[in-house]
Amino acid sequence: MQLTGVTALAASGGTVLRTRQVGADVVELTARAADDRPGLRVEVDLGAAVGYWHPGADSAQLLQPDWAGSSATGLVSSAPVGALYDASGSVLLAWAASEAVAELCVTTGVSEERKTFVVDVRTVRPSSAPLQVVLDTSGGPLAATLSRLATWVSDRLPGSPLPVPPVAEQPVYSTWYTFTQDVDAELVTGEARLAAELGCGSVFVDDGWQRLAHGRGYQGCGDWVPDPAKFPDLAATVRDLRATGLGVALWVAPLLLGEESDAFATMAPFAPHREDRLSCHVLDPRRPETRAFVVDTCLRLVTEHGADLLKIDFLEQAMAYRDAPPAGDVAYVGEAMARLLGELREGLTRAGRPGVAFEFRQPYVSPAIARYGEILRAHDCPADSVTNRAASVNARLLAVGQVIHADPMMWGPAGGAAAVAQQLYAGWFAVPQISMRLATLDQEQRTALRGLLRLWREHSEVTLHGELQVLGPERGYDVVTATRADLDRSVTVRSAPVVVDLDTQPVTGVSVVNATPEPVLLARTSRQVLGGVVRSSSGAETGGLSPTGPGLLELAVPAWGSVTLRLGQPA
Repeated sequence: MQLTGVTALAASGGTVLRTRQVGADVVELTARAADDRPGLRVEVDLGAAVGYWHPGADSAQLLQPDWAGSSATGLVSSAPVGALYDASGSVLLAWAASEAVAELCVTTGVSEERKTFVVDVRTVRPSSAPLQVVLDTSGGPLAATLSRLATWVSDRLPGSPLPVPPVAEQPVYSTWYTFTQDVDAELVTGEARLAAELGCGSVFVDDGWQRLAHGRGYQGCGDWVPDPAKFPDLAATVRDLRATGLGVALWVAPLLLGEESDAFATMAPFAPHREDRLSCHVLDPRRPETRAFVVDTCLRLVTEHGADLLKIDFLEQAMAYRDAPPAGDVAYVGEAMARLLGELREGLTRAGRPGVAFEFRQPYVSPAIARYGEILRAHDCPADSVTNRAASVNARLLAVGQVIHADPMMWGPAGGAAAVAQQLYAGWFAVPQISMRLATLDQEQRTALRGLLRLWREHSEVTLHGELQVLGPERGYDVVTATRADLDRSVTVRSAPVVVDLDTQPVTGVSVVNATPEPVLLARTSRQVLGGVVRSSSGAETGGLSPTGPGLLELAVPAWGSVTLRLGQPA
């Protein structure tokens, strides 16, 4: 077995490992155990490691010690993928496991005694199927390696990722940070008209439309009927919103069951776990009664109210039953959630609405979830552009067919165009969701929002579908580049005052976003710059660039502005 840097590879008790070399420094392991609970442990020399990428990480990619504890992966909790990397972004050890639905116990971290990095993967429940694990020490770049591993996991799953509808790739207006639960039909329709004018393609009616939604808690969840005072005719509101040219999404958290709901009397026996933080109970998806209830709830939102999309939230709460005694007709949470979501998809097809799209949210990011939902959104991080950038890129690196949405963006009204740009650029490689009171934006911020959404759409064929390269993941991604060789274009977002290498891809159309407060952009190229267009923080053209280069270039690009360059052909 050829694996550079690996110092130890061991099977857990009773596990037999079979190895297969599939490439230089890439090995596939097949683990079987007499008790159907295989596991294995691998250690690699720390070398010059600076971070460990995993699906649950945000702006900080930390090297935790191996005694810091274990985590669980499954269909609605993270994903069995990780990568140790150095300061250049080269991978020292990447791994992935084939089991993306059932729960796995994963322990990773630095061994103080052996100066190694440890990955320990074990099945939680007995399974007759072997556990497959791929190990990669080939030293490739982080983004390319993770993309390859995500595909490896996806290829071992039944079915294919769902196709993404066009509406899912258009900017979103979200009601959540704008109004929280204090939302009503008049507010939504008024804001939606402005959102359509500014360039949004859908409106997400978030938490607050349903009866008993108050107090930022979930004690009223369970009935999923409109609040008669806020939305006296939700179907009519949806029709009004669609008349503006927008698709309409409704938020729902179908596993949450509040004690104030009418449904609590009948569904409480199937929700024994109470989540105090959310002020509600959690329905157990292992029970057929729960699955039938969830499917009926979601179908009603689509068939009675006409929603085009569903934002299905809090599915990770099902993991509360990971260690619970057996209940219902399905033994384990991952399998139960797969059955639930599969039954929901089948129900939509029978109802004649198979094209309804689902938005899921970190932490359920496994390639397996792409069989059920087309949209994957960064987790809640209000106004935190660094976390939004890191979370969006993290989701993008692991996606297999899904479109990534940024967390809804909000900013301070006193921040000017720069505040708008700072938030929009954080989600440049995702679909932006805007959550500000558009009716009260001043002219400067409204102009910036309009101009930047227009610029995002000009870049989106590259940013959403291009091949990614990343630098500085341990710092929240200093530089991210997406490239479409077939379009001869690349787009780079520079979020720290570093030199941008314009020669990383052999394309002649290069756009660089200066997502910093510095009024200058440093770039390096071995080619002639034939010309360019400079834009302000509001996306407006402010001038052109004369031919220059090659060499180290100091380009006058405004703070929070951007530049589009035409380069000579590479040598």
